[in-house]
Amino acid sequence: MKLLINRVANLFIRILFRIPLNDTTNAFKAYRRNVIEGCRPFLSPHFNLTVEIPLKAIVRGYSWTVMPITWQNRQHGEAKLKIKEMGSRYFFICMYVWLEKYFSRGDYRKE
Repeated sequence: MKLLINRVANLFIRILFRIPLNDTTNAFKAYRRNVIEGCRPFLSPHFNLTVEIPLKAIVRGYSWTVMPITWQNRQHGEAKLKIKEMGSRYFFICMYVWLEKYFSRGDYRKE
């Protein structure tokens, strides 16, 4: 069920932002220091930071690329992500960055 929700959420983000990034929610990403600094201020105190940083970086004009990876299911333990709790947080961040993209008039874009 979580996989299906993940796929739908990522499709929603791809369509909303018109970007070819197919797994925005994946936390396995690398950033240059200037990109992290350029994405401030951060609103996310939880897992939704994994969505906030890449979307802000893209909206603010930083270059990016996708490096394909593969995942294996965990062998022990459980995921700590609670869909009901985090869904609204992910949605809020997506809408916040979308509003920035279309209404900030480029105030946050890197020079």
